[in-house]
Amino acid sequence: MPDESCRTCGGGLVNHRSCSDCKKVTQKKCRVCSRTTTLQSHQHCIMNSMLNPKQQLVQVIQKNEISHTRKNSLRFSFLVIGIAGFFILGLIANSYSGILQGISDEAQATNSNNIAVKPIDSFPTQSGKSYDNCIAYGSGESITVTCPTSDGSVYKGILNMPQDLKKEFSDSVFSIRGVVITENSDGSMMLQYHLKKYMTNSFGN
Repeated sequence: MPDESCRTCGGGLVNHRSCSDCKKVTQKKCRVCSRTTTLQSHQHCIMNSMLNPKQQLVQVIQKNEISHTRKNSLRFSFLVIGIAGFFILGLIANSYSGILQGISDEAQATNSNNIAVKPIDSFPTQSGKSYDNCIAYGSGESITVTCPTSDGSVYKGILNMPQDLKKEFSDSVFSIRGVVITENSDGSMMLQYHLKKYMTNSFGN
């Protein structure tokens, strides 16, 4: 029970100390003899004051753990984004190479279709026959001509290289288009290229 008066001289008491948390008076002092009363127990606030440092430490630890968790979460997110980006780039590169391969295959197929010609048919040479739009290529002393015909077959012949035509090409091997071949009745042949005519005959004759 709180003291109402000084136990030594019976003088009146004044407030001397109070709780820092709840401001309740915990100790009084005599006005006459200045003797102080016994410190009153104030367990609730004392326990709180003792717990406060611990709570603050717990809060600091929790904040550190939350910060560390957030850092780990951010690192994990960046790692996942990096792996996903690398995977997407791989897919794009693979698709792009597949498209290029498809275009290359298609171009090769187109070129092979353009180059492909009908099988060469062997047939006797006809006197006075002409062949237009021939392809010719020369190598050394001979020139090989390949010509389309009206019946769908292919005319092919090997001729002696006209010396005047050979002078027009610096390389020993050449290929030309738009050649006209005319067979004469005497067995000779006329090769026309760029409006110029060259007399020749079958290779070996």
